[in-house]
Amino acid sequence: MLPHLESEDPGNMNNRKSLLHRCFGLLLLVIATGVHAGQDDGPYARYTVQGLEVKWLCDGKVVRKDFAQPTNVRLEPECATSRPITVRELDNVFPAAVKFQATKLAAISDIHGQFGNMKRLLQAHGIIDQELNWSFGDGHLVVTGDVLDRGEQVTEALWLLYELDVQAKAAGGALHLLLGNHEAMVMANDLRYVNPKYLAVARELGLGYSDLFDSTSVLGRWLRTKPVIVQVNDSLFMHAGLHPDYMNLKLSFKEVNEHFRRSLGLSKADIKQDDILTFLYGKLGPIWYRGYFMAPLLEPAELDQLLQQMHVARIVVGHTTMSGVLSHYRGKVISIDADLRGGEIGEVLLIQDGKLSRGTLSGERLPVPEFSGNASAFK
Repeated sequence: MLPHLESEDPGNMNNRKSLLHRCFGLLLLVIATGVHAGQDDGPYARYTVQGLEVKWLCDGKVVRKDFAQPTNVRLEPECATSRPITVRELDNVFPAAVKFQATKLAAISDIHGQFGNMKRLLQAHGIIDQELNWSFGDGHLVVTGDVLDRGEQVTEALWLLYELDVQAKAAGGALHLLLGNHEAMVMANDLRYVNPKYLAVARELGLGYSDLFDSTSVLGRWLRTKPVIVQVNDSLFMHAGLHPDYMNLKLSFKEVNEHFRRSLGLSKADIKQDDILTFLYGKLGPIWYRGYFMAPLLEPAELDQLLQQMHVARIVVGHTTMSGVLSHYRGKVISIDADLRGGEIGEVLLIQDGKLSRGTLSGERLPVPEFSGNASAFK
C-alpha cells in the first residue's frame, strides 16, 4: 500500500460505495470460480537458475516452456498475444539521460489494459503499422504511465510496448514509458484496481499478482528500468504533475527517477521513514498530484515560477481523466488522460515543429482546446 490512499475517481460517496460493492462481489465470484474455460493470457516469463521459464494460460489451462538461456529467446505465440516476442538482453543500468530532443513527438496516457484502443490510436497516427511494428521513424512516443490495472488486456499492451521499445531505438527514435501510480501500486502489492481476471490468472499460475512483475520477471525487470520524469524538447512529462514544493527537495530529474527505482516495492511503512520518498509518493508528488485541475488549484503565478525554475515551456500529464487532450493555464499544462481506460474514446497529443495538436481514434488531427472549467469533464 502506498502513502496516498485517496480514491482514483472524483464523485459522491454513495457512488463510490456502490462501485466498491460491485467490484467486491465480482472479485468473490472470480476467486470462487477461478479462470473460466476459454480464458487466455500471457506470456509470463521469469528468469531462473536454469535459464527462462515461460507460462501462458490458454483456454484456462497452464502451458509452460523452459529455455536453457535467459535472453535472446524467441517466444512463439501460444495464445493471447498474436506475434512472436523476443526476450532480449536488458541493460540493468538505469538510464542516465532524462532530457531528449525529437523532431516529432506523440504522447498518450492511462492505457489501463485497453490494448485495442491503444493499438487503434497508434495506428491511426502512423506510430505503428498494421502489423504492430514501429513506423514513427526518429519520432519519440511518450506513455505517461498507468498501463496496468482496470482493463483485461494489460499483458498484451505491455508486450507491445516492450517490442516497440527496441524497434524505436533501432529506427533512431525512442519510446519513453514512464511509471505511474498504478505501476507503483502493483509493485507494492496494492491490488485495489487490478482487474479480477488477473487475480484469477495469477492464482492459476501459482503466484500473487504482484509477483508477476517482480525483479525476477522479464516484464518486471524491464519496468524497473523506466523513469518517472523525462523532458523532450521544451516539454516535461510525468504521470500526474508536480507541486512547487518539489523545488525544496533540490533534486534533479535524474535523482527523482533514481529514488523511485530504488523504492519500487517498498511498503508504506518503509516509505514513511524517508522524507524524500514521503513527498515523491504523496499527494504533491509526480505520480499523484492533481492540483492543476482540482481544488486546491495551483495559482498561475506559482506555475510560472515552477516552469521557469525547471526551464521548460509546459508540463504534460495524465492521471486525471478528461474528455480529450486539453490545454490548461494557457498551454502551460497539457492533460492527456483522454479516457482510453473507458474503452470507447481516446486521443494522442502530437507535437511537431513546436505546434501542438490532438489526434483522434479516427485519425483526425485537431487543435488542442483550452479547458473550459466544466467539472463534468472529469471522469
